[in-house]
This record gives sequence, C-alpha cells and structure tokens, in this order.
Amino acid sequence: MAHGESGPGGSDGPRSELVAELQVLYRAAGRPAYRRVSAAISERDDMPDTVSHETVGAILRGEWLSRWIKLECVVRQLATVAVHRPDPELEVRRFHALWLAADDAQRGRDPAAPAAPDPPPQGSALPDGPISDGLPQRNPAFTGRQELLDVIAKGLVKEPPQPIVLYGLGGMGKSQLAAEYAHRRRADYDRIWWISAEQPSSALAEMTRIADRLEIQPSRSALQTVRTMLNKLENGGIGRWLLIFDNVGAVEEVETFMPRAGGDVVITTRDVASWRERGRLIEVDVFQRPESVELLRERGYRISFADAERLADFLGDMPLALEQVAAMQSYTRTPVSEYVEQLQSRAAVLLAQGRPTGYSETVASAFGLAYERLRRESFGAAQLLDMLSCLSAEPVPLALLSRAGGESIPDPLGRILDDSEELTAAVWRLGRYGLVRVGEDAQRLEVHRLVQLIVRDALTEEELRLARASAHRLLISANPGDPGESVWDLHSQLRRHVRVSGLIKNMDPGARRLVTDQIRYLSLAGDPTESVRLAEEAQREWAIGGVGRDELTYQCRRHLLHALLIIGAYEKATRVADELWDEIRGDSAFGPEHGLTINVVVSVAQHRRLFGRYDEALTMERKRLEALRRTSDQARILGGQSNEAVTLRMLGDFAAALEIDRHVAEQRARLYGDVNYWTMLSDSNVARDLYGLGRYQEAMEIMERVLPRIKRELGPRHDHALIGARTLAVAARKAGDLDRALAESRENYLNCQGTYQADHSNRLAAVMTYANTLCATGQFTSAWDLATMAIHRYRRGLGERNPLSLAASVNFGIVQRAQGEARKARQIDRLALEALRQTVGPRHPFTLAASMGLANDLAMVHEEESAAALLADTFELMCEVRGESHPETLTCAVDYGLLGARSERVPGLAESLGRLEELLGADHPHVSALRQGQRGECDVEPPPT
Repeated sequence: MAHGESGPGGSDGPRSELVAELQVLYRAAGRPAYRRVSAAISERDDMPDTVSHETVGAILRGEWLSRWIKLECVVRQLATVAVHRPDPELEVRRFHALWLAADDAQRGRDPAAPAAPDPPPQGSALPDGPISDGLPQRNPAFTGRQELLDVIAKGLVKEPPQPIVLYGLGGMGKSQLAAEYAHRRRADYDRIWWISAEQPSSALAEMTRIADRLEIQPSRSALQTVRTMLNKLENGGIGRWLLIFDNVGAVEEVETFMPRAGGDVVITTRDVASWRERGRLIEVDVFQRPESVELLRERGYRISFADAERLADFLGDMPLALEQVAAMQSYTRTPVSEYVEQLQSRAAVLLAQGRPTGYSETVASAFGLAYERLRRESFGAAQLLDMLSCLSAEPVPLALLSRAGGESIPDPLGRILDDSEELTAAVWRLGRYGLVRVGEDAQRLEVHRLVQLIVRDALTEEELRLARASAHRLLISANPGDPGESVWDLHSQLRRHVRVSGLIKNMDPGARRLVTDQIRYLSLAGDPTESVRLAEEAQREWAIGGVGRDELTYQCRRHLLHALLIIGAYEKATRVADELWDEIRGDSAFGPEHGLTINVVVSVAQHRRLFGRYDEALTMERKRLEALRRTSDQARILGGQSNEAVTLRMLGDFAAALEIDRHVAEQRARLYGDVNYWTMLSDSNVARDLYGLGRYQEAMEIMERVLPRIKRELGPRHDHALIGARTLAVAARKAGDLDRALAESRENYLNCQGTYQADHSNRLAAVMTYANTLCATGQFTSAWDLATMAIHRYRRGLGERNPLSLAASVNFGIVQRAQGEARKARQIDRLALEALRQTVGPRHPFTLAASMGLANDLAMVHEEESAAALLADTFELMCEVRGESHPETLTCAVDYGLLGARSERVPGLAESLGRLEELLGADHPHVSALRQGQRGECDVEPPPT
C-alpha cells in the first residue's frame, strides 16, 4: 500500500467511496469468481484491455488504486451481468468520476510519491490544491509523454533559473503537456496561473486580472500595474508559483510582463527562433509509436494493433490528429482501412471535424488558419510551403533548395530560391507559424504529412499543378547526374522525393533522367529491390506517356537488368537481357561504339557470365574495351579492363586476370586514393586472382587489410563487403586457419541469408563456402544439408547444366565420400564431369576438380587402375592450366602416388608431398592429412560473376 493511503475501510474519503460502490456492483453481479470475471473480459471485443484475475481481486478488495483502463473493464463486465441491468455506459461514467476523485485525493495527499509507471487519466478538480487561475481542465485521456514531463521538472530546478520553452509544430500537444505538468505538480505550488498569450493585448489583460486578485494597487496604466506585480513575484512573499504563457509568438510580445525570478515559468510556442537565447528549449515532437498505438486502441473503436500501426503511420504520430481521428472513428465506427482512404482523398474535411476534448482546435483549423495568415503576409513563402507539400514528409536540406536554380521556377518562389537571404527569411516565416519543423542545425526543413495534406487540399487545381511543377524543377535542378560514389549523399536526399512528388509521371527528359539515375543509384547503394520496383514503374508510366525507344528507356532497362541479377530474379533477367541486346543492336541510332551500347554490354555480359557463357562474355567485354580505348575516359577504360579480368577469372585464367587487376588497382589508387569504392574493389579482385593461383596466404593478407575498409565505408551488408568476407573465409581455409575460416564463413553465410533472396548467386556461393568449410572441419552432416540445399537452388535458379550448378555437385560429391558414400558420389561426379566437359571444356578448373573427385570415387570402390589413369591425365592438364606448383596440382600428384602408381608423367609421392609442404607449411591441416594417407580433395569456390 502506498504511503499515506488507508484500506477500503479507512478514512481516505473518495477512495473508500469508490471501493464501496464497486462492492455494491460486485454483489449485484452475483459475486462471480475473479477468474471468471477475467476470462469474460478477455473474451469480449469491446474491452479496451485485458485484466488478470489477480488484478480483478486487488481492484475489488481495494488493495490499490488501479489504472482506469483496468477498472473500466471490470466495471463494464460487472454491469453487464448485474441483476438490476444498469446501463453499462452510465456505470462507466459514474465510476470514472469516482475514480478521478480518488486519484486526485491520493496525489494531493502524497505529492512526493513517484508517479505510476503508466499514469492514468486524471480529473480536473483541484481539491485542497493551489489557487489556480485559467488552468484548463485536465484531459482525462492524456497519454504518454512521461519523459518530457520529467525533463520539464528537471529543467525548472536548474540554475540559473530560466523559463522552460516548449516548442514545436501545431498539433503536437504543447499546451496539453504544459497543462498536464501543472495538474500533476499542483501540490508543489501555492498558485498556478495560465495565460493565453496568442494576442499580447489579451495576455496583458489577464496579467492585470491576476494583479487584481493579488491585491496589487492599480496604476494609471495596465503595464505599470503588471510591473508592480512582477516585482512582488520576483521578490517572494506569495509562496511558490507557476506561470504558464500558452501559445506565445515572438519573445518581444511577452518579455515586458514575464517575471525573471521567484518562481517557475513555462512557455508554449511555435516560434522557437526568437526563444533560443531566452529559455531552456524542449522540443515537443510527435508521439513515440507505442504511445500512438496505445491512444488509438484506447480511444478508437475496435482498432487492432496492426490497424493502429497503419493509422499512426499515416497520421505521422501527431498527437492532435491521433486524438481527433480516434474520437471520430469511434463515433462513426468506420473501419481503419476505409478511414485512411477517406483521409487521403479529403483530409481537410475530415480533419476539420470533431475537436477532441482538451484541445482548442482541430488539425485543419490549427494549420489552415496559420497557412491563410502566411499567404497574406508572404505569398512567396506560401509558395515555398506549397512546393514542399508536394515532396516527401522527410527532412529537406536547405542545400537542396539552394541548388534549385530559381530561374527555372516562376517568381516569387524563384526569386526566393535564388537569394539566400530571402530563402532564410521565408524559412523563418514558415517556422514562426509552426508550419515546418526546422532542424537544430537550421539546415533542414520538415513538413508534417498532415500539414502537406491540408495545404494541398487548400490549393486550387491550377495552384497544385504549379506547386508540383516547382517541386519537379527543384528535383531536376538538384540532380548531380551519374551516381558515382562522390554524389551518393545528394542522390540519397533526392531518393525520398522522386516517387512521392509524382516525378515518375513527368515525361520531361530532365525528370526521366533523374529517375534513371536514381534506378542506378539504388543498385549501387545496396537497395536493388527498390531499384527494380522503380525501373518497372518507370517503364509502365513512360509507355502510358507515349515515350518511344530512346537513350533513357534503354538505360532504364539496362539498370533494371543489373538490379534483377543482384536480387537473383534470373528468369526475368534473361528475358530483359536478350530483348535489350537484340533491340539495341538492331537500332540504327546506336552503333557498336555508341556510349549507350558500350554501357549495355556491361550488364548483358554479366548475365552471360552468370549463365556460363564465358567465351561470349569475354568477346563482348573485349569489343567494348576496344571502343573505350578510342576515348580519353580513363575511369571507364579501367572499368572495362576490370570487367575483362572478371570474365578471365570465370574462365580459370587467373594469371591473366591478375596482371590486369594489379594494373587497374594501381591506376585507381593513383586516381582516387586507397580508400575508395573502385580501388577497394580492385584490391579485392587481386586477392581473388591470387587465391585462384594457389597463393592463399597472400590473398588472405590483402583481404585482412581491405575488408575492414570496405565494411567501414560501404557497410557490412554491401555486396562488396559480403563478397570480400567470403574471399577472406575461403583464403583462410586454404591457408590452413580452419577455426577462422569456420567463423568467417558462418558469419558470411548468415549475413547473406539476411541480405539476398533465396536463389541469388552470392547467397548460394556463401552456402557452398560454409558447406565446404564444415566438411573440412569434419562436420559432415551439416555440410551435407547445406550442400544439398545449394544444389537444389542453383538448379532451380540457373538450370542443371549451369557451371555453378555443376560445381555445387562436385562439392557435394566430396561430402558424400566423407560419409563413405563412394558409389553415390561416383554417380554424381560422372554426370558432373561429362556436363562440365561439354559446357566449359576439359581444361576449366571446375572440370579438373570434377576429374579429381571422380578419381577419388574410383579409388574408394577399388577401381585403382581407372583412378590412376584419370589422375595422370588430370595432372597433365593441371600443369598446363594451373601450373606445376599450384597446391591443387601437387595434391593431384599425391593422390596418384597414394594409389601406388608410378609414371614418368607424375612426380613421386615423396617429392610431391615435400613440395606441397614447402608451399603450405608442415603444420597445414591439408598436408598433415595427406601424410597420414588420406586422399586429397579439390573443392570448388567459384569467383563472383
């Protein structure tokens, strides 16, 4: 029991009366079991909450004063089954009044007691409290804001004393917050005064009335009378006081009658600019989402959590809007989905209805009146708000407005955007009227989405068309062009507004170019799914708009192809790639050396690599490189060389790829520096080449240096970070650091699971790498599960005869052998080897790995002669393709020697083991296993496409 309380039979008046009435109602309901009451409450759809049987018992016994929402549920249920059949709504109202009185009495007796974690609604009476003047009645539905209430309390006791300034847009509940603070803390004060200060003259009149009640001798002027009163307030003698100036404009309007000491002063204002140096600022912003959901579910009619989330999101968590809409929805009982549709089509009408209790205005009146005043004072500032209302509700940097190029936008708005001083003045006006939120750095503007709806509804059709046109010109002027890394920040800012502004429906070439650049940016910045969505939407809108084939439509489809490949939508990507390639080659406006054709080759060649058409991709890349070399664009030439190296890696020519990649890495470092998107990509490619050449330690050292930079600059989930992490994992495993390889491959596998779609090549590569590592560390069952999944998904996405699908089969054969299933492995490896010879040829590294796997199968089923012959042939091809000193070439020779076979074509067992030990080290797990007589395996880790 809280300090200062008595039990149900005690002397605490209102509380005893509440408990006594509850007992009467409980007896009339037949004294049901507490569990029965609790269960009945949980089964009813019209209850605002659930109540445990323990809480039901505590409420009825009067053990504590519960939250109203719990007591309401108990009252509703008991009234429903009471023998005298009372009206449940009337009973709820009667008990609410009793509860308010009890809660007021409890708080009045023990003001030092901490507030409950979730303060219940309170009444408006002030029994035994301070003398108060003008204080609004307490809002019984006040919700949340506990943190802000605590901040106000702490701010008022800081030294030196300063007014607390509650600032924010209209509708944020500043006045509600100030009133709630006054009611909760009323026991701390002897006097509380509330001054409506929107008009300085009325504020002065109210101050004069206060002076009269303090028995201040009136002077010849009201202002002098107030000054005399201020002296009395500042010098003490009338106890503790709280003075609240509500809805103040500029500081100059009240500073002449605002006390500077002696008590506490709270200001509510929309005009934060003039108060920055005159008080302790506390921003009153939108509700936290849980607060919004709680309010909507308590006040609305049968609003589910999901619907409350949706409605709160649409309303931007604005307290006034939440109160207003909840009240109206409860009254009309309109389903939330229908109500949101109505708000979207006629927001101004709906938001003008149903002023909620405790508020002096509706959302529409709060912002509509301010907007009308703004238009009268500055039409240019109003046009700025009109334009901002056609953009996203996300913050808009002032720098974006400054880039607009006002000459393309009609005056007076064009003049404002062209002149920094006029822009600053216009922003100040918007902030002064509480129509925009200005960031603390004064460099960002934010217009609440409901303000945007009300402003748009207030415009004529022609005014709205002009506002949208200005918004489009703003975005077009701000477009930095090709989304290289150096302009990602600006593209990120534009991203928020492209779709919301309707720019995608604009057929102007500048608008379409911005959309195309955004599609490319989204892929590069790691959001390919959104890139696909925007590209497909653009194609539909442009077709409706009558746009034919031109450079921008081709670019759009090229970027679409790139994004489809990233997300693993391969069937759709193939259709786009084939159609795009056929159309652009047949279009006389674009020859083979046209810049657009050169760009399209990049994406089509990537598609060809992914589907195992490596020779075709290499031909395309080399022709593109020839065309690029006839230009002076060094950056694009380096990009063309890098893409050539990518294809050479897929063909297994790692030595040629390394020569190119080292050159490109050096040139990019010279052009861009070491910590650059393109330089880091080239460094990673060098590591992949070294891995392919069997120089595992070198590859690992490069990735240890480069990968932290990539993660720091691009984020741990970026494509290059995930691919780089996989490169580090496979290099660590081949270098002999199995513990690290296991940890890195597992983390990479999990990160890719959460980043890519199920059939994406990067995700499947991560699955394969993790399976290979599990197999290498003896975890064969887990490896079997993952390898099976990889094969299935590769085949589903890319087809059974794709080289990547066949490589997964080769790795699965290794797992089968490790589990003693040599005959099953032999069947898998025979089919894989035959298919690889047909698709990529007998000399490809994938094919050589399959040959070694099949040879091991044959050895395990005691077909040693066939195994030896196959290994001898494979060794000769490996010497030609991979080199005599490659670890896999030497492993092939060791496997041959373990069969007891002898041949002049293959070095002896001791020689091969010795050379392998020199390369990898005597303690390397692979070397140790071979020395113990285990056969060596050659798994496949395909390089990225």
